[in-house]
Amino acid sequence: MMMISKGGERRCRRTITGLVTLIASQVLVATALLTVPVATAVGASAEEDAKCLKCHSRNLKKSLEDGSTLSLHIPGEAFADSVHSKIGCTGCHRDVTTGKHPSREPIDSKRTYAIEQNQVCRKCHMKLFKQYSGSIHATLVAEGHPDAPLCSDCHSAHTVEAVALYDPVTGQPCKDCHEEIYDAYSQSVHGMARADGNVIRAAHIQAPICADCHEAHEVSTVSATEGLQATCLSCHDGAAQAHADWLPNAKMHLNTISCAACHSPTAERRIDLQIFDKLTKIPIADGGENELALRQQIRAGEATGEGLDPVELWNLVRQTSQEGGVTEIILRGRMEVTSGVEAHRLTLKASATRDCESCHQGGSTSFENVTVSINRASGQRERFAADSKVLSSVASIDTLRDFYAPGGTRIRLLDWLLIVTVIGAAAIPIGHFALGRYLRKKARADEVRPSNKLEK
Repeated sequence: MMMISKGGERRCRRTITGLVTLIASQVLVATALLTVPVATAVGASAEEDAKCLKCHSRNLKKSLEDGSTLSLHIPGEAFADSVHSKIGCTGCHRDVTTGKHPSREPIDSKRTYAIEQNQVCRKCHMKLFKQYSGSIHATLVAEGHPDAPLCSDCHSAHTVEAVALYDPVTGQPCKDCHEEIYDAYSQSVHGMARADGNVIRAAHIQAPICADCHEAHEVSTVSATEGLQATCLSCHDGAAQAHADWLPNAKMHLNTISCAACHSPTAERRIDLQIFDKLTKIPIADGGENELALRQQIRAGEATGEGLDPVELWNLVRQTSQEGGVTEIILRGRMEVTSGVEAHRLTLKASATRDCESCHQGGSTSFENVTVSINRASGQRERFAADSKVLSSVASIDTLRDFYAPGGTRIRLLDWLLIVTVIGAAAIPIGHFALGRYLRKKARADEVRPSNKLEK
């Protein structure tokens, strides 16, 4: 017969007592739930929630001022399974009381009500809400974009799931708005790795999902960053050196060519000349009078023909820098893919573009599609068509000083100057050597002549 110490006996008794108490509490909760036609939250607010769901389990609707109707139906079972069931209905709806409910206050529209309720999330999720407030999503909401996502669009209003229950492979909730982009991602090297074991590189690094590159709440646009290059290199930490091993002037290539331009080889490319503040080295997007004036100048130049020509582009930079009405600007050239969809269709490294001739040859198609872009306050770019000749004109030498690809952006004057420079550089030592030889020979000849005269 096994002997149990007094301490062990006390622990056993506490365990048995705890189990009995837990079972009894579950029986009481189950009995309470049977008195309501739907499931309710478990906890101190279960009784109050049962009262709420007794009405809201029905197909209730509220007429809105714009003529539409707002559904007031709450799925009880789904709410009981949500992470918010612990705080109950009044955890978010703190203004609801017996005397003031149902509310007779008019609601303009579903969107107005959703934006108002979006502020409720701030009360508990201050840090995440602050991140969201600085995102492209929140900026679009502030600009009045009708489809810009609110907290409830991604997390639902009453059926919020725990993070652990999200299945990133499905693409939710990003896929709800970005379905075409997600489909491209699912066919990419990242998406296929995620679906097939979720790991890459010898099974020790997780393949990225949407939030890994774009953040979950602080979502930013590519144009507000360095083309996500830093994000790519944060996982592909050896990529810079790997490119340097075979690619001449690798640093400049990485700075002026987006990763997708080579790693999505079937995509159409373009050269985008983005407008930067010359002093701060960041994109101009202040949303003020200076930016509006600059925008108007670009539109005026674009409207005169098939896009900004070299002279118009040069005048744009010169006038804005001299007149003082707009911050002094520079243009930063960058090769990128023309579609956000293609930017996510990244292929295996072995299939990436590696041939220099695709860019470095006269008349390269990669340099035929040219745009000039300026950021909106939201971070999104507004692009204006430009004549491809801006890449090969003498007038562009100063405005595009950091973007010159021999062949693709061939400026004939620079080619001739290069030839003259090479010839000149070679002529100096050759001329120096020839002149020195001539002078030495002449000096020897002069030394011989006097001696000959003396002999005579």
